[in-house]
Amino acid sequence: MVKCRDITLVASDYVDGRLRWRKRLAVVAHLIMCPHCRRFMANFRAVVAVIRGHCPPQPDTRQIETFKRTVDEALEKPDAHDLNDD
Repeated sequence: MVKCRDITLVASDYVDGRLRWRKRLAVVAHLIMCPHCRRFMANFRAVVAVIRGHCPPQPDTRQIETFKRTVDEALEKPDAHDLNDD
């Protein structure tokens, strides 16, 4: 018998369709009987959908070029490579 705690442990596998049929059937049976877990699973699915739909922001190429120039200029300085402060 699947308990509420079990639902939280297998939620990701359930949503991704990675549970074997017997475990999936047990989860579905529990969700039919338990309104709290149905709510949890609905919220879990919503979070997964948001995360999967999120595209990370693209880096600003001007900022990258400015950073590269700054690093190159710093490395061109005569003391940039000297780590010994004798």
